[in-house]
Amino acid sequence: MERYNPLSPAENLEERKQQALHQCDHLIKDFAKRADRHKVRYKWLQVTSITLAVCTTIFSALSASKVLEQLDWVVPAVSGLATLSTTLLSQTNTQKMWVQSRNISQQFQTQLFLYLQCSGEYASIQDDSERLQLFSKRLMEVWSQAQENWSQQASSGK
Repeated sequence: MERYNPLSPAENLEERKQQALHQCDHLIKDFAKRADRHKVRYKWLQVTSITLAVCTTIFSALSASKVLEQLDWVVPAVSGLATLSTTLLSQTNTQKMWVQSRNISQQFQTQLFLYLQCSGEYASIQDDSERLQLFSKRLMEVWSQAQENWSQQASSGK
């Protein structure tokens, strides 16, 4: 986990702009990493669940044909692992977190692009300082909404 480094007060507009751009870049990368982490977890649980379900079927057939008489414990063990894996897949909401983290990263990218191109809601503002203030405000709104969504999911257990 990356250590928090508080920003120091900027003395001029260019320093404030560089701080805002750096913070935006940090947030884009942070949420992209979160998305990747959740994607890997989701895919791993998905593949594991399918593999264990297939193995349960195969071992059940072998056990029924008396090929694996000495391994009667294998079917319940693999079946239990398949059940656990499937339950984790449905209850850990990794797919939802993957998609949400990816969307948030894209929202930061959108704000960055619009700010740098002076388009969208930034187009009507002529003053660079006011445009930078709006950009900073929008970044914090996206970040706050992401944190609020995460908090709601964590507290609801979904």
